[in-house]
Amino acid sequence: MDIYDYAKYPSKEDWIEICKEKASAFEKIGLEIPNTQNTLLDLFGLNNGMELNYWIREFNNKAFDLTTNYTLLKSYYDAGIPDVEWYKSSEQNGVTIQYFPHFKEEHRANLYWFGFYMESFYTRAESLIDAVYHLINVKFDLTVEPKLSFRRNVLNKLETVDKNLFDYLKALPQNVKFKKMNEHRNNIVHNFRPNQVDSGIEIKEKQPDGTAVRTLSVGNYTTSTEFLNVIHESIDLLVEITDEIRNKIK
Repeated sequence: MDIYDYAKYPSKEDWIEICKEKASAFEKIGLEIPNTQNTLLDLFGLNNGMELNYWIREFNNKAFDLTTNYTLLKSYYDAGIPDVEWYKSSEQNGVTIQYFPHFKEEHRANLYWFGFYMESFYTRAESLIDAVYHLINVKFDLTVEPKLSFRRNVLNKLETVDKNLFDYLKALPQNVKFKKMNEHRNNIVHNFRPNQVDSGIEIKEKQPDGTAVRTLSVGNYTTSTEFLNVIHESIDLLVEITDEIRNKIK
């Protein structure tokens, strides 16, 4: 199989149809740029109006990129990935396992391209949340440097400036939608890719005698539908976050 034989780019009309399920949500992930004139204070860096406008545009650009990314991954999902039953076993001539029993060549290609764009979706979603912290940093003039622990440092300074927004962002890691999104992103970027079948080998903690127990199974796999459901929840979460800061940065 040549994976590039199955690479495709939707037409303009198809784009609208593909993302219609979440179109209204994407329309809400955007911020209005204040209609104000730049002053000499802005130009000399003595006011944060120009920088704030920059980060609002950057946020909106990232939101547009996310919409594009979603439409592309959804196009391959819609093309067909029959992985609800991703394996089946047979006891004829001994126990055998058949993976992806309903796949044809095009389905394997669809799964590849779906996973390709799905990985970048999670990265873009995380980048959009980063932009929220930059907006807060500029709006409230917190003067936090964009380096390691940037989010945490912004949050620490925000507590005395806007307690309600601080409480919301502090509680965000405990949000169920955030947890699911973050778990998938961490596994895809830092660990195994759960949209592929893993080795099936699990190593448990060492026993008192120092030996380790290894078990072998058919492996673990996350279906494309499961991923898409989490992606939809992630989009809804980004709408909630955007609504939370919308009036804060005017």
